[in-house]
Amino acid sequence: MSDDHRSDADANLAAYLNEHLLASEGGVQAFKAAARTFEGTKHEASLMALSDEIARDRKDLARIIQQLGYRPKGWKRLLTVVLRAGGGVNPVNLLRLRRSSMAQLELDFLTGAVRAKRSMWDALLELAEADPRQDRKLLLSLQLRADQQIAEIQRISRETVRERFA
Repeated sequence: MSDDHRSDADANLAAYLNEHLLASEGGVQAFKAAARTFEGTKHEASLMALSDEIARDRKDLARIIQQLGYRPKGWKRLLTVVLRAGGGVNPVNLLRLRRSSMAQLELDFLTGAVRAKRSMWDALLELAEADPRQDRKLLLSLQLRADQQIAEIQRISRETVRERFA
């Protein structure tokens, strides 16, 4: 592989990972917002635990980015601060209505977000076959964690869907 191609490939991967890192801050906030939607139910604690896991995944991704020798872009770091400051304003269910179609859409959105993260881990694992900088064991662990997160969101959805539609 030519140096120019390697440089382009690294730039593309760095951008991709940094975009996921940026989105992950919104993901942490979205899970906190969902916990507020389900406040006072047995699902509140599960959603807060998922928020904590998503934050841990975010830290792992930041470490992966550093291990690969990439750095977050300054404007993306600033946007992350803005997202964090915005708190849990989740436009999917602004009124935090649990017994509405918006709550279902909120759970669907969270599932999709975690699936996107899972796809990123898949891509990194594929690249790890030829890139010794990648920590294959960590990536496999992150894949499994994403699968468990998806299963937990789907469990909550199944257990609460009748509140909204039956």
